[in-house]
Amino acid sequence: MTISASHSPDGVNCAAAEASLEFGRFRVVPRRRLLLAGGLPIELGTRAFELLLALLEADGALVTKGELLARVWPDVVVGQENLKVQVFALRNALGEDRDFIRTEHGRGYRFAAAVRSNVTRSTSQRPMPLRYWSTRRLFPQQSDRRVPHGWSMRIEQPRFCVHAKTTRSGEIR
Repeated sequence: MTISASHSPDGVNCAAAEASLEFGRFRVVPRRRLLLAGGLPIELGTRAFELLLALLEADGALVTKGELLARVWPDVVVGQENLKVQVFALRNALGEDRDFIRTEHGRGYRFAAAVRSNVTRSTSQRPMPLRYWSTRRLFPQQSDRRVPHGWSMRIEQPRFCVHAKTTRSGEIR
């Protein structure tokens, strides 16, 4: 799947006119969910893109593994291996600039590059904090989905063990 940047009728790249974040040779257009390198779109999956947004919004601060799991996989229980796979995919997309994502062993990840915002606003507009650029829903939908075929949900019931000896006649001692 290739994502193409849209162009206006006069040939100007619309992504450049929108609010975006820039670091190194990259530009991220959150509203269009685009990652551009030198003006060319980079293919990036939904989870990896959400991971990138979370790291960019942290502005160089440590983002714990738990925070990333909650952000990228809301309402889904996944292991840390899923997070590692998405970090790997994101680093591959960044190519030679893969070191922009730093691993804090046992704690989480940090985005190490300087991030610039190209948001232009009039004096009547209030600045929009980066944390609101997420694509995550404010009010998550409740789901009545069934467990996928092949999975099982087993709810453990508490067990009460009574150790008693019985006689041959069935009496409990």
